[in-house]
Formats: sequence, C-alpha cells, structure tokens
Amino acid sequence: MPELPEVETVVNTLKKLVLNQKIKNINVYWDNIISQNKEYFINNLLEKVIIDIKRRGKFIIFILNKGYLVSHLRMEGKYYFYDKESLKDKHTHLIFDFENHKQLHYNDTRKFGKFEYLDYFNYDNFKNLGIEPFDERFDLDYVKKIISKSNKEIKPLLLNQQFIAGIGNIYVDEILFMSKIHPETIAKKLDENDMLNIIKYTKKILSSAIESGGTTIKSYTSSLGISGRFQLFLKVCQRKDEKCYECNEKITKIFLKGRGTYYCQKCQPKK
Repeated sequence: MPELPEVETVVNTLKKLVLNQKIKNINVYWDNIISQNKEYFINNLLEKVIIDIKRRGKFIIFILNKGYLVSHLRMEGKYYFYDKESLKDKHTHLIFDFENHKQLHYNDTRKFGKFEYLDYFNYDNFKNLGIEPFDERFDLDYVKKIISKSNKEIKPLLLNQQFIAGIGNIYVDEILFMSKIHPETIAKKLDENDMLNIIKYTKKILSSAIESGGTTIKSYTSSLGISGRFQLFLKVCQRKDEKCYECNEKITKIFLKGRGTYYCQKCQPKK
C-alpha cells in the first residue's frame, strides 16, 4: 500500500502535470471506484479546473476552482498521465480528459481505490485522521498522552491512522528499529526517551523516504512511472534472515495483528 512518502511523491508529481488543466470529460469503467452517485460525481467535476493538489494522511486532494476531488490509492492505485488520448488497459477504471486533449488515467489492479467529490473541504472531512507527522503538534505531550494510556502493542498503535496519519507498515518497522523498540512492546511500558525517539525517527525516516521518491515494494510507482529508491535504505523491512546492519543478528519476521513485521531481536529487546 502506498504510504505517506509515496502519496507525497504522487502529489508532487501530479502538480507538475495537471495543474491548471480543465476537465472536459470523465469516463468511469468501474462504478464502485466512486463512493457516491456516479452522475453527481461526474457532473460536479466537468468544466472544473485543477488549481492545486494537497495530501492529508494517505488521501490526495485535488483543489478545483470550485469544489474538491478526493482520491485514496488504497492497495494498488496508480496514476498515469498521457500527452494525448490513449487506450485504456484492463486495470484502468477512470479517465479524465482535459481541454488540451491530455489525459489522466487511474489504474488499480485490485479495485480498492476510492474517489469522491466534495463541495467544501476542511479537517472535519477527515476528523477520524490523527495528526500529521510533520505537524509541530506532533510532540512529546501529544505522543505521551496517547501512548502512556494504551495497552496495545506499539506497532499496531503506530499504524492506527487516528493516532498518526499516513504511516504504514514499512515505515513503522523502520521507525521501531531505529528507536530500538520491539514491535510487540506494550505502548504504556515505553519511557519518555522511547517516545522522543519515535518522534525523531518518524520525522527523519519519512523525510528521507520523500526525498528518495518513496519505497518500491511490489507495485508502487509514481505518476511519472518513477519508482521510489528508499527500499535501498531499509534496515529491517523485507530483510528476513539477512544480517542486521548494526549487530549481524538475523532479521526476524513475525505476523503481528495480521501484518508482516520485521525486527532485530538483539537491537530491539522486548520490555
């Protein structure tokens, strides 16, 4: 699943391609990709101009001259931009035709992605999303308030989008490794130093991943077809039985709440 760095990369790439484009036609080939009435969705987007694109958590928000188009890539969603009208493939479920005859295709092999048109947008539209990792409010007071009361293992807690928006499985494993925290540690057993490390490495790792264009695991590519490079810097994720870069212990893989989880038993002792 594309996580915050991958979605940020898609947003930054789309900004170079579709800003100031006027939508002249929309073809929907899989109705369930739209989370509202299809006719309402299409009619409210026709003749609209894309004036900006932003990210909230893992959501992509196209800001129009009137209204907003919200997109979530879910597991396999990808955008492809074409300078001229192009044929769809079997996994293309939505095509935006622009006034200058260029096209934006939405491709999704598993059909989990979603689109929605909104008349207005503010944080209340995403009131169930937690704070952004780069928000100045993501500090010790905020983290301590949540973690110190939680009986959950720390990894599932960090994956909870109501706590921190945008972080997914790959980056939580990396954050916990750098913080020297076992993924099964009960959250409230962590001390302030652990919490400060979580904050520090969340910001550091996500920043590095964005600079690298995200992480290419399985099918992630940006809308220019550019694969991310952060997988070259992963310390534990996808490295089962390989030697830890810090201590030479073999990296362990377990399943925690159904999610593949990588860690080093020596560097990340369980409290």
